[in-house]
Amino acid sequence: MKDTSMTKLKKLMESKYFFILISLLLLILVSCLLSSSFLTIRNMMTIFRQASILLMLSLGLTAVVLTGNIDLSVGGCAALTGCFCARMLVGGTPVGLTILLCLLIGILIGTFNGIMVGIIGLPSFVATYGMNMVAAGLATIVMNGGVIYDLPRNFTTIGIGFLGPIPVPVIITGLTALLLSFLLRKTIFGRSVYLIGYNRRAADYSGISSLRVLLLSYILCGITGSLGGILITARLNAADAGMSEAYGLQIVAAVVVGGTSLLGGEGGVAGTLIGAIILTMIVNIMNIMGVDSNWQNFVLGIVILFMVWIDVFTRRRLSASRQSKE
Repeated sequence: MKDTSMTKLKKLMESKYFFILISLLLLILVSCLLSSSFLTIRNMMTIFRQASILLMLSLGLTAVVLTGNIDLSVGGCAALTGCFCARMLVGGTPVGLTILLCLLIGILIGTFNGIMVGIIGLPSFVATYGMNMVAAGLATIVMNGGVIYDLPRNFTTIGIGFLGPIPVPVIITGLTALLLSFLLRKTIFGRSVYLIGYNRRAADYSGISSLRVLLLSYILCGITGSLGGILITARLNAADAGMSEAYGLQIVAAVVVGGTSLLGGEGGVAGTLIGAIILTMIVNIMNIMGVDSNWQNFVLGIVILFMVWIDVFTRRRLSASRQSKE
């Protein structure tokens, strides 16, 4: 019995999620020591609401990174979607139809990304960064340099409303996260995603259509990017071409901080959830403490570098452990 418990403890400590959870707990402890207003219900609701948007933007990216690729167009996708959404709403388009058309934008962007990476063979970093600039440029064109605000109340409820004590965006993001987690863990598509990221050649030999899986992963990323843009617009009750700039590389950072390896094949939605909460908490406590925005970027950069180091360190430990057993 004692040996079994020790084995389980050893496996837990070898897991990268162990270090991530420890980091989260330490962050909560330090934040409580720095500010007495950190652990209040109001502040917790603020953190969860903000983290839900970052998580939504990062969910689909998790699937892409698991394949060993990257998508840097999520911010542009969110901005274009939000601007298009606001323009449609002030034009009198029903909320339901507007949301469906916005999701179509995400699907199209994801499809183009998948084609550029999977069929044309462009490096994912270059292809998606270019798509990000295209989407951001289209957002500027749609807005014509202006700002749209005062959107319909039945739309802004998506971003600022509550269902009981729980913010609506938290519920929407939570349901999306559960669905994507199910797809990645319990379906053939999900297992294919992990196998392609872990060993692309083995996946090809297994008869898996790497192109189809890659396309679907990018489409999922486009959909969650669009949903994130919708939530941002609803929360701000306004839209402008730079509305997603505040998230920037935090979208990628949430995935990496959450333990999903940039090399592919390892990680998941649960880690991205923790990563989004960690980054949001760091920004939140710095805002409470009145830290200058320039220093906030510096601190976030240090955190990202540290978590990437943990990723590399954990992989090396696991590799050494496997080799010693063999």
